[in-house]
Amino acid sequence: MRNQAVRAAESIIPALPKFHITTPIFYPNAKPHLGHLYSSLLCDVQYRWNKLLGKDCCFTTGTDEHGLKIQTAAQLNGYKDPKMFVDKLYTHFIDMDQKANIQYSRFIRTTDPDHIENVKTLWNICYEKGYIYKGNHEGWYSVSDETFYPDSKVLRVMKNGETIPFDGKIDPNAEYINTESRNQVTYQSELNYYFKLSAFQKPLIKLLRSNPGFIHPPSRHSQILKELESYDLKDLSISRPETRLKWGISVPNDETQKIYVWFDALCNYISSIGGIKAVLQNGESSPCMHKDRNSIQYAGLFWRNTEHLIGKDIAKFHTIYWPAFLMAAELPLPKRIVIHGHWLSGGVKMSKSLGNVVDPLEIIEHYEADTMRWYLLENSSIDNDGNFNEKNLWETREQLCSKFGNLINRCGGKKFNLRSGVISFANKPVNSMLEQLSSETRSAASALLETMENAPERIEECYKQYDISGAQKIIWNIVNAANSFVQNTEPWTKKDNDVERSAIIYTALDAARVATILSQPIIPTISANLLDRLDVSNDKKTLQYAQFGADDSYGNLTNKRFKEIPIQRIPYRLVTPNE
Repeated sequence: MRNQAVRAAESIIPALPKFHITTPIFYPNAKPHLGHLYSSLLCDVQYRWNKLLGKDCCFTTGTDEHGLKIQTAAQLNGYKDPKMFVDKLYTHFIDMDQKANIQYSRFIRTTDPDHIENVKTLWNICYEKGYIYKGNHEGWYSVSDETFYPDSKVLRVMKNGETIPFDGKIDPNAEYINTESRNQVTYQSELNYYFKLSAFQKPLIKLLRSNPGFIHPPSRHSQILKELESYDLKDLSISRPETRLKWGISVPNDETQKIYVWFDALCNYISSIGGIKAVLQNGESSPCMHKDRNSIQYAGLFWRNTEHLIGKDIAKFHTIYWPAFLMAAELPLPKRIVIHGHWLSGGVKMSKSLGNVVDPLEIIEHYEADTMRWYLLENSSIDNDGNFNEKNLWETREQLCSKFGNLINRCGGKKFNLRSGVISFANKPVNSMLEQLSSETRSAASALLETMENAPERIEECYKQYDISGAQKIIWNIVNAANSFVQNTEPWTKKDNDVERSAIIYTALDAARVATILSQPIIPTISANLLDRLDVSNDKKTLQYAQFGADDSYGNLTNKRFKEIPIQRIPYRLVTPNE
């Protein structure tokens, strides 16, 4: 039986489809880089698109603030209390989101009290069900990765810089790295708590075989499944001695141990939407207050529609460890885990030593957020790494100005009258407009109209696959066809009161209106300026109106008064190092 509070809430809140998307939570041991922005941006456009679809949406992001890496970084920077260190650094991620117009619902920190309680709850559930035990642990540990690696994934670094596989004999004077991240590892022996990860090998294989869409893209799904089928899972050390790691959540009922940072961090995805208890109750009796849409939302209902967006370097933690933790606690699994590639600079991985690190905030300060947003999404795919090029970024801005902005600006000039076309042709059969055109112009208009057919549905299919560049191609096809249509039909050569002239301007600008509505999740500021330039009302900026002829109320002042150009050119100025 649903309780009275839920029934009361549902009488106020419509039963909308749910959508919850998450970024990985980021380590605040340094300022944000391009990879952080890319993860956040992919989530932001999905969040905005699903809101356009009319779903009840939640987007969570945040910072991962515990662990040895944070403890060490705080000490190196002169902080006795790591909390003071992360209190300063997490604000850089807030700043990045604000400047990039990332519209999250909640920014969670693993030092938040509700999260700490949820981590302890998850631990206690797994412990009570017999999946946590105490034992001695020996192995190769990476501070940078906050994880242990087996002998098979350890390389010895020779004096000439070359690496050879670990031969089983430890040289205390040698340097060792792991094969996955290439970060340094050291051999350690200590008493820890273990999670029975080995018990979930078969359940994980069954999950991936029966649910081929659980990991996206398919290439990553196949890769993880192959790994599970090829290598035995070892039980996972999920605590560290307090003598070595002081900055973390204490193991319940054992102050001598701190909880392993990934067991802590992964729990944020549930903490951020109401907590484990709410999810266990299937969202039917534990409403959680959420400041998105000023409504009461239900953790369980969101959790079953959760998509985790992560970088490929942390795939193991999210596709193997996290589902196993959830299975152990008998919690439902998220809907999907989406893995994206990284961003390179000059074709190589960014690093301070190479001097090729791209500071996203410096780029945004000069080229503005929407330029960066469109560029990153258009020049990337989740299957592959992207390669940042500032000249191409500047050219993206030029294209937005010359194609998108110029189309609306030239047809919005004083010599034309959009409003007369809207009155004559909007919300009427398309043929009534085509009949006003010459045969040649009618053919060109039909070609333009064809680019808009089922555009929202085709773009939705792109979003489902996280193929945002594919969605952008659909938008560009509409804009390019509209520009060609105007150029070829030459409306400025028609008489002022000519019906064909009115039909041409209306057709071109209505195509621009449709394309701009579809662009809102990607370039929210520019699209708002373009739609304002056309006098489109806020209630007509939804997907319902993203089809030709759907809006009969816009264009009142488009050609009757001077308006600022909705998007301005920006001079090229080299901001990126070593380009």
